[in-house]
Amino acid sequence: MTQTTARRPPSPSPSPVSVLRARWRDRSPGLADGLLGGALAAGLGVASFAMLVMVLWVSSPYPDNGPGGALHVAASLWVLSHGVELVRTDTLSGVPAPVGVTPLLLLLLPVWLVHRAARDATDPGSGVGIAVGSGPGAGVPLAGGAHRDAGPPPVSARIAWTGVVLGYLAVGTPVVLYASGGALRPAWASVAVCLPLVVMGAAAAGVWTAFGRPGGPVGRALARLPRAVRELIVEPDARLGAATRAACAGAAVLVGAGRCC
Repeated sequence: MTQTTARRPPSPSPSPVSVLRARWRDRSPGLADGLLGGALAAGLGVASFAMLVMVLWVSSPYPDNGPGGALHVAASLWVLSHGVELVRTDTLSGVPAPVGVTPLLLLLLPVWLVHRAARDATDPGSGVGIAVGSGPGAGVPLAGGAHRDAGPPPVSARIAWTGVVLGYLAVGTPVVLYASGGALRPAWASVAVCLPLVVMGAAAAGVWTAFGRPGGPVGRALARLPRAVRELIVEPDARLGAATRAACAGAAVLVGAGRCC
C-alpha cells in the first residue's frame, strides 16, 4: 500500500506592482490622504471663486465677456488670493498694469482650507486626541487634549505636510496655466514665490496645530533663559509679553481692516 500525502499547491508569487504598493504603503503611510486633502482644498477654493464670479456674471445686465471670460477671472482671483501679482493686459494706454494688492479676505479662504487639510491629514482615524494603548501610536500627542482608543498611529508631520503641499500644487498648477490665458494674467516670478510659500506656511501651521503646537527648538531656547527674563517676557502672565501680544493684535486688526476695505 502506497501512502500519499496531500500537498498544498504552491502559492503564487506576488506581482511586482503589489510589492511596490506594499513598500510604498509601509514607508509613507498617510501620504495618499495628504495628497487627496491638498487637492480637495485647492478644488474647493477654485470652486468658491468660480461660483462667486459666475453669480456676479449672471446677475450683471451688461456682461463684457462670455462664461469663458468669467471663468478666467475666477481663476485669476484664486491666484491673486495667494498673494500672486497679476498683470492686466487690456488697458486704455496699452501698457500692462500690475495688480499686486491682495485683500486679506481673499487670502483667508485658501489659508484656512490648507490649514484644515494639513491638520486632518495627520490623523488616520476619526477621533482627535492622544492615542493610548500598547500599539505603535500610544502616547503620541495630537490636538485637542482628549483621549481616544488605541488605533492606527498618527501620520508623521513631514509626510502629512508633504502630501498636502504636493496635492494642492498639483491642482493649482493647471489653474495658474488656465488663468494665464485671460485678461488678468499672473506674473510667473510672483507665482513661483508666493503660491508655494503660502501653501507651505499654511500646511506647516496646520500640522503644528494638530500635534499640539509643540515648542520645538524655540521653546527649548526660551526655557534656558533666566527666570527673571522668563517671568517678564515668556510666562503667560508676563506684563511685557502681554503688552507685546496686545500691540501685535491691534496692529493686525488695523492692517486687516485697511486691506479688507
